Amino acid sequence: MKVQLLTEYVNKNFNDLNKAFSLEINDSSFKENPFLRIYMIYEKEDVVAYLSFYHEYEKVEIENIEVLEEYRKKGYGSILMDELISFCKREKIENITLEVNELNDSAIRLYEKFDFKKVSIRKGYYDGIDGILMERKIAMKDTYILGIESSCDETSVSIVKNGCEEIATVVLSQIDIHKNYGGVVPEIASRNHVKNITMVIEECLDKANMSMDLIDAIAVTYGPGLIGSLLVGLEAAKTLSFVYQKPLVPVHHIMGHIYANNLVKPLEFPLICLVISGGHTELVLMDKHLSFKKLGSTLDDAVGECYDKVARVIGVSYPGGPVIDKMAHEGNNNYKLPIPLDDNSYNFSFSGLKSAVINLVHNEEQRGNEINKEDLATSFQNVVVETLTKKTMKALKEYNVNNLIVAGGVAANKGIREELTELCEKNNINLSFPEMKYCTDNAAMIAAVGYFLYKDGKTSTLELNSKSTSELK
Repeated sequence: MKVQLLTEYVNKNFNDLNKAFSLEINDSSFKENPFLRIYMIYEKEDVVAYLSFYHEYEKVEIENIEVLEEYRKKGYGSILMDELISFCKREKIENITLEVNELNDSAIRLYEKFDFKKVSIRKGYYDGIDGILMERKIAMKDTYILGIESSCDETSVSIVKNGCEEIATVVLSQIDIHKNYGGVVPEIASRNHVKNITMVIEECLDKANMSMDLIDAIAVTYGPGLIGSLLVGLEAAKTLSFVYQKPLVPVHHIMGHIYANNLVKPLEFPLICLVISGGHTELVLMDKHLSFKKLGSTLDDAVGECYDKVARVIGVSYPGGPVIDKMAHEGNNNYKLPIPLDDNSYNFSFSGLKSAVINLVHNEEQRGNEINKEDLATSFQNVVVETLTKKTMKALKEYNVNNLIVAGGVAANKGIREELTELCEKNNINLSFPEMKYCTDNAAMIAAVGYFLYKDGKTSTLELNSKSTSELK
């Protein structure tokens, strides 16, 4: 007996198959449907059984399974099903679907033997006879990724299962330290990472009640970020990788922010991602996992950076972004500010808006007028929200995409959330925000994307180095 998988037309094989089962499979069958696959069982030179199915991306659907009458009750149907299930495990496909005539008792028994479950009925599907839709879940081994994030002033370690389920996360923030300086001081940040990283790793493992033996891979932020801070997390990850012989997975920080959404619900493709943080403002198109096409980005200040600078101008302490957002809901739009880079591109520019606020405050002070901080916060935030939402909605329409996710620290902004929610509901766009705890820097998002990188074989040697600047690719 020989089992053979065919993914394209081969004349001899299909002549044998067609002859044995009175089929008419030919070259055009594969040209018209390139997703067709066929397993065949040979006894000596004869085809005695086959299973045809469609493998389209992450889906498998059985089309037909048949065994010659004289070879039935010899387990050939089971052999074909075992081959298909092994194929699905290799291809990381999590379920198989099929439709079967409700009167085909022998086929139904075979499918139930392989744990197929009835999920729905299709009335009259087979010339008036009901069809039964069945599904088999493929049991995959759970994959646990330990993530490390230290790109700025948070020391964070997390364990995430299968890229979507947070098991345990520890975040040790330095915000109270850097408040005294009005912003993050790189040298102080890196020294505190050195002080805290071992303790945070141990606390995360204790919180998860897991040992390193249960971890499949180590994911770590290699960039972009503060180089001294990045190096602390990277060296810790490389040490764990070496000591416990675990694969090392390098993660781009912005990938992590994007995949924070996968901790809320699975990403649906194609999608547009609006990345808004202290260092980034970008629109990214994704048509599948780990595929990033940058449509546009900031030409100068990032939106989060602009918030902090405006906050400083009007006397709000660091970090100013959340305070400005709160004040914006208490004031009125009484100050006229310019709309930055109001063009047809997907690029952003916030330096002019920041300068306009600085000049407005300076001029009013020169005239002896008191600035209404809440009104200025409202006027400023209205311009930011209009700029971000206008370009985002344009991208969704132009690329005919129905899924939008938002990522980064500024994704926590209430004003931006409210406006995008309203616009997406009005335009029937599926919208996803990360939970608030996943908006700021955290290792759960690093472990989440680390899972997909690990499954895709994107690991690194211990020669991996940090990068303070790095493009999302």
